[in-house]
Amino acid sequence: MDDFPRIQTRFADAQAIPELAGFLSIFTVPVLVLFADGKEIMREARFVHVDEFRRKIDKIYGGYHSSDQ
Repeated sequence: MDDFPRIQTRFADAQAIPELAGFLSIFTVPVLVLFADGKEIMREARFVHVDEFRRKIDKIYGGYHSSDQ
């Protein structure tokens, strides 16, 4: 995530915080969830293919932040 400095990351243990897992409808782990402006825009769960995930983030990040300029 170092290549995407404007994305804030957080880690939460679903077993330690079951309320959060319920709130986010997390039924399996790991889960990577991306929010923009308070809305979920991407979710990857269980088997996360790193290269594919990176391409998706890159596309979203580029499109989202190109409008900031």
